[in-house]
Amino acid sequence: MRPEELDNPSFFQKISLRFQGIPLKGELHAPKSIFSDCGKEWFAPKPLPEVPKDYKEHPDRDLVNYPYPARPMYPPKTRLLMMPDSWFQPFMKVTGVSGPYLFFGGLFAFLVNKELWVYEEQGHMTVGWILFYLLISRTVGFRIDNWLYGEYQKRMDYFKGLIAEDLKDAVEFRKTSAAETESLKLVKETFPVIMKENMQLQLEAQYRKNVQTVATELKRRLDYLKETEETRKRFEKEQMLKFITEGVSRCLSSLRYLRTYI
Repeated sequence: MRPEELDNPSFFQKISLRFQGIPLKGELHAPKSIFSDCGKEWFAPKPLPEVPKDYKEHPDRDLVNYPYPARPMYPPKTRLLMMPDSWFQPFMKVTGVSGPYLFFGGLFAFLVNKELWVYEEQGHMTVGWILFYLLISRTVGFRIDNWLYGEYQKRMDYFKGLIAEDLKDAVEFRKTSAAETESLKLVKETFPVIMKENMQLQLEAQYRKNVQTVATELKRRLDYLKETEETRKRFEKEQMLKFITEGVSRCLSSLRYLRTYI
């Protein structure tokens, strides 16, 4: 394709440029084809965390003879897409490289020949499913694995956040419990002093109450005596004035007084 054709390409030229990974006019980045990840093998950015060597769920756990099983990051090696490589290793030590293939091929032929393994009418569809699996795994398998790993990490981060919150609450609870224990210890140590001070305060309050009661009663009695004395004096004064007034009135009213002085 000539450079002058890139300014105004036709429809089919655009399709060709897309498959070639050439950006069109005005595009800053080259287009990414849906088949750019075909045939790629996906590997995790970091391996799975291992169990700590000193971890024991029980003190009697024998980690020497019965260690914790390690979770593999990837599936074991296979041959012919489905047969484990561990099945081939014992034969290779005796028969060489071709021995396990001859053994499993002969076993398969024997089972089919003696009709110990009978194919159904739809058995030929297995070949189509195998081809479909190979097509999907080689085209979009890398993207699917990458997406699943990202979702797995998000899920794990979510659970790690929950665990962190629980641990934070547990740490706060331990701090609060330690503070309460220390406070209770101090209360037990100062409890006799507190009881003594409370008893002294109660005695002082009762003493002040008794003093106030005595003062009130004494004042009431003194007021009664004062009022009684004042009433007595007022009564005596009134009686004295009444007696003098009556005496004078009797004298003035008598004839002898009138004759003597008037």
